[in-house]
Amino acid sequence: MTELARAAFLQAFRWAHGHADLAPVFADAGTLALLGPALAAPFADVGITMVVAPEARGFVVGALCAEHLGVGLVLARKPGSIHPGEKIEVLSAPDWRGRAVTIRLARILTASDRVLLVDDWIETASQARAVREAVELTGAQFAGTSVIVDDTSPAARTELNVVSLVRSTDLPPS
Repeated sequence: MTELARAAFLQAFRWAHGHADLAPVFADAGTLALLGPALAAPFADVGITMVVAPEARGFVVGALCAEHLGVGLVLARKPGSIHPGEKIEVLSAPDWRGRAVTIRLARILTASDRVLLVDDWIETASQARAVREAVELTGAQFAGTSVIVDDTSPAARTELNVVSLVRSTDLPPS
């Protein structure tokens, strides 16, 4: 299943003016159907109880993965979003644009939760680290990170237990 998802993603993926364009990936029903199972597969047997997904494209792939695992979804929100209720806020280190981002996570995770972070892309790992910190502040256990595209360092890959469908070097030239 993972190889099918990988091939489908690479076929649908496009660059638009130097930026990753995932609209064709999400618009293709066949590719979309493969993403959840492929992102879930590496963590299927480790007792995941919740998926955490950062805004915005992470919401899409996180929901697909959570549904496939049969677990709940917690949204990691960024500034400007409505996020009622008690929450944990963690400021990330600067991302690829040089911006530090506040990650907001609802306080619904418990110490018995084993959490998987799911997103579309990882580069500097600054936001992933902030999400992990927020998860750990709830007392929950951070199990790892499942992404479509991995463009991070080997150290971050190990630190965050990153598993991906493709590495950025697998993408077609822009």
